[in-house]
Amino acid sequence: MPEGRPAAGTLTIRPGTLEDIPALVDLLLAAYQGLEEYGEESPEEARHYLKWLRRTCKEGFLVAEAEGRVVGFVAACPDWKDWELGRVLEIHEIAVAPAWQGKGVGRALLEEVFALGRSCGMGLAALWVGEKNHRARRWYTQLGFRELGQWGEWVRMIRPISGAKGG
Repeated sequence: MPEGRPAAGTLTIRPGTLEDIPALVDLLLAAYQGLEEYGEESPEEARHYLKWLRRTCKEGFLVAEAEGRVVGFVAACPDWKDWELGRVLEIHEIAVAPAWQGKGVGRALLEEVFALGRSCGMGLAALWVGEKNHRARRWYTQLGFRELGQWGEWVRMIRPISGAKGG
């Protein structure tokens, strides 16, 4: 399998459900190991956060499944109103199980939400990432995001959505 791409037929991306929340709690907490200052403090807080994401990002709450289990998820709102940028595709969260990182799961999830953003007429994707999360910041940069500014410990990153009207 080429690095950075899941093997054909092994990855399924589908809408996330309430039944996925317990698996996503574990995945989210594992994904933030070593970067706990940016994650949720407890499984209970993670569960509440994930339920908020699912409720807030109805169309953009997607899970990636491989080998019969959830290996990643993304929560993105395709019509978020940012006070500086206007209407954007806002990526609130993306997390991939540590054993599945570097295998194209995150990229596949982002491609799905970029397509959702395009279908909603969004020309720009935006997200916040922890300033010390150097690995994620490098990855986002490789995917075409650029740093726009910083607020406290959070870095704002944006990227045009290719193929979007006006983007």
